[in-house]
Amino acid sequence: MNDKITPPINAPEPTAPAKAGGLSRRNLVRAGLTAAPVLAAMHSNTVLAGGGDHSCVRPSSFSSLIRANMTVSSGRNIRSDYQCKSHGYWKNNNGNLTKDYKTKTKFLSSATGFTANPGSAFTDKTLQQVLDMGGNANTTALARHVVAAFLSAKSVSNNPDSVLLSVAQCQAIWNGQGNWSPFAGTNWTLTDTLAYFNKVFGPAFL
Repeated sequence: MNDKITPPINAPEPTAPAKAGGLSRRNLVRAGLTAAPVLAAMHSNTVLAGGGDHSCVRPSSFSSLIRANMTVSSGRNIRSDYQCKSHGYWKNNNGNLTKDYKTKTKFLSSATGFTANPGSAFTDKTLQQVLDMGGNANTTALARHVVAAFLSAKSVSNNPDSVLLSVAQCQAIWNGQGNWSPFAGTNWTLTDTLAYFNKVFGPAFL
């Protein structure tokens, strides 16, 4: 017996609220997907995952999306426990970190592992001060995204099952100024990395 329930043909399809900057259902439709792939996306942990205020997509899954022209496979459960809060969130919140962690931890320090200092723009700045920076001179947009990813990882003790990007990956991204290998056999440029961050979090130029 087939227990599958087929909805009435004329029944309106439920719509989910769009998630700013993430790969929401609406964004996928705008990308040219038909109804079937969109519904399949709701059941795929290779592509989408919920993470608070954004739709989190790990780098390997993001690359798979690009190669597959934004189509996805079905039959998998959505992961809902990745941590990928944006720089906008961390700018105004502490998460479960200590109240003064952002204001006392230097961006360039052994505590973070960040060393690149383009234009000497980050000398003596704290994580909070980097989050407060605007524009994109000296790759400050990248810096804001990296700080957000770093804090998200720290907030879950860098648990590999929960982080969008690990602390080590954050260090590789920043110290390589966006040029890094997100997984074996793949190399991203600064343009690739910012495109990834902007898809997950939304534009950095706030």
